[in-house]
Amino acid sequence: MDYIETTDAQLLSESWDELRHDRDLRSNFFKDLSHIMLTLSQLPLPRIGSWTIDERGVLMLTNRPLAHHFHSLENEGILTNIPRHLTYTTTDAYYTDLLACHDSRIRNQPNSIISEEDGFSQMANLFTMRGLRSYFTSRDLPHGPFVFNLTDLHRGNIFVDRNWHIKYIIDLEWACSHPIEMLAAPYWITNRGVDEFKGEELQKFESACQEFMDIFEEEEKSFPPVYGSAVYRADIMRRGWKIGNFWYFHALKSPKGLFNLFVQHIQPIFEPQRDNRFAKMVSAYWAPDAREVVAAKLLDKKSMSKKCDSCLRQDIPWRIRR
Repeated sequence: MDYIETTDAQLLSESWDELRHDRDLRSNFFKDLSHIMLTLSQLPLPRIGSWTIDERGVLMLTNRPLAHHFHSLENEGILTNIPRHLTYTTTDAYYTDLLACHDSRIRNQPNSIISEEDGFSQMANLFTMRGLRSYFTSRDLPHGPFVFNLTDLHRGNIFVDRNWHIKYIIDLEWACSHPIEMLAAPYWITNRGVDEFKGEELQKFESACQEFMDIFEEEEKSFPPVYGSAVYRADIMRRGWKIGNFWYFHALKSPKGLFNLFVQHIQPIFEPQRDNRFAKMVSAYWAPDAREVVAAKLLDKKSMSKKCDSCLRQDIPWRIRR
């Protein structure tokens, strides 16, 4: 185990807010991050999943993909129905299970629906997400290549030097093999949440993404094409950004952010105006019991609110130990 001296490197989060507008520092960071992403994704992998080490010390790709959002759901008691030893050899099967996790959240999270309108809207969005999958995903890449990817990379687990060259990355437990088309620029490079891009903030983010992809493309020139053919990751990344699958994949991975991402970035690609009748009509096709689920979840929310109120009204004795 290594100890990281503060004289050697600091967390990127400590200087990001103050210095992120410095083009030279940002360029150094984007270049190093691109190199890491390209290095990790250079070797094609046979399936989507996570690495395990058996009792003989043999490294095998035999565990389900340990992405952070799966564990966030399970920690809240929401079933993902993705067993430990399940891996995927096709992108379609993986995307189908990601969408099924959103269905499970609606059914199993007590406060998943706050109103009838909200419930119908969530269901309609999920149904439409399923129908749009073939548009946002590549027909040329259903069986890979799959590549190693850091799925929970953020400013709080990247250490950089004073010139913003990456020195260390920690918290690697969420790294796994993913579809190559999910490689993308980090959403946080303009200091906003993934569902907070509107107007001027969206324009800033688009500019930052173009800057990242330009550097990524230039860095890739020092790498051979992946999969033994002329498959360039920068081309895949640019195509994805152009058609909007950046937002589609983030919606798949964000149980709490899918609604906003769909309304803000996915639906406008096809229909700029959102008709209020859309949700009520389409939600019926989410599942045969859609209306019953909405009614049941509203009762769950009411019950949960009562329990929370009761807890807050109780006199809780506090004792300070000295």
